[in-house]
Amino acid sequence: MKTASILTYGCTHNQKDSQLIEAQLLKNGYQLVDENDAELVVVNTCTVKSPTENKIIRKLDDLRTKGHVIVTGCLSQSDPELIENRYPDYTVMGINAAKFLPMVLRQVNGETTQLKTVNTLNEEHFFDKPMMEGTQWNPHLHIVQINEGCLNSCTFCATKLARGRLQSYSRESIISSIRKTPTPEVWLTSQDTGCWGFDIKDNLSKLISEIDKIERKFWVRIGMGNPNNFIKILDDVIDAFESPKIYKFLHLPVQSGSNEVLKHMKRGYTVEEYEEIVTSFRRRFPELTLSTDVIVGYPTETEDDYLETVQTILKTRPSITNISRYWERENTPAALLKQLSHQVRMQRSKDLDIQTKEIQRIDNQKWIGWKGKMLVTEHGKKGGLVGRNLSYKQIVLSDESDDIMIGTWQHVKVIDSTPTYLYGEIIET
Repeated sequence: MKTASILTYGCTHNQKDSQLIEAQLLKNGYQLVDENDAELVVVNTCTVKSPTENKIIRKLDDLRTKGHVIVTGCLSQSDPELIENRYPDYTVMGINAAKFLPMVLRQVNGETTQLKTVNTLNEEHFFDKPMMEGTQWNPHLHIVQINEGCLNSCTFCATKLARGRLQSYSRESIISSIRKTPTPEVWLTSQDTGCWGFDIKDNLSKLISEIDKIERKFWVRIGMGNPNNFIKILDDVIDAFESPKIYKFLHLPVQSGSNEVLKHMKRGYTVEEYEEIVTSFRRRFPELTLSTDVIVGYPTETEDDYLETVQTILKTRPSITNISRYWERENTPAALLKQLSHQVRMQRSKDLDIQTKEIQRIDNQKWIGWKGKMLVTEHGKKGGLVGRNLSYKQIVLSDESDDIMIGTWQHVKVIDSTPTYLYGEIIET
């Protein structure tokens, strides 16, 4: 039997793409094995940060002595020449590789002439991914891609070069995908869930309301949505979040607390609009888990701009703050600007990390004594079980709870906390 391995880098969108690729490999007679034992290795790439790209390049270097290598995903889509020139023996595909993989596998197996690059970004290559059969790495979690691309043109982002302009998958196909895959947990993922449907005269609030009508018990995590799009549907999407199926979790990236920097970034919103969304959600959902993303060290960011970002974080107090040092990405407008020193970027990142950890510590302490339902989602890395409550707070159960099944809801009491998670114990109802 032919053997293959898949290496995946990047976000949940990429993880789902790899599940679709895996399904195609299995259909075409491949057995999945460790990369060291594989005749064929598929590397699904990411282009969001320079350190990630460097890690991928090192892995591609290591694979030179292996069998056939196929490179897919955002890096190969946005900069195929980089891969082709450095690795002339590799097959270069793109973000929608799953659709074209059977054709490429026939080439790999010598059934047809070899094709080095398959451009999968063109409009005629668009296909409805929720309707495509894929594997599930976790039988209790279904990841559903709801759109490809986005409407923003951020100056620092290379992902737009790969994923392109917004192409929303139909509401019907998304609902069908959730119905036919009856897992207790569903993640809706995309580059920007906030703009889903804008290109097909639909919007996220209507999609959530339709999901709420599905007659079974499951919880849904809504993926990252940009403020400039969320604010257009704010009242309706908050109403839709009332559904008992929706995690009270908002991933809303602010990126900078300086309006001047946001303007340079071409983010399309102000700090005040970001704060309005946060305030509106918290007014309806006081136990909301707010997750945000911050970029420090953007080329035009002054010390005062950075301090405005700190003040924004202190004011809005996110439960989760993902801090990224700015990394210049080739072919993006921001890469052409005069760059701040890496020392400045690193220092600002460290300083902000200290302050956000303290916010998270205080936020999690408030949950001690809470009682309610949690969904058990996985085994803990250090033993025990891990899950989430409806506010998407991560709760770690003790080792004594190992007989509880993953994918079930349990009544728990929070007995302790850390800056990143809560400790809980099973209680009688």
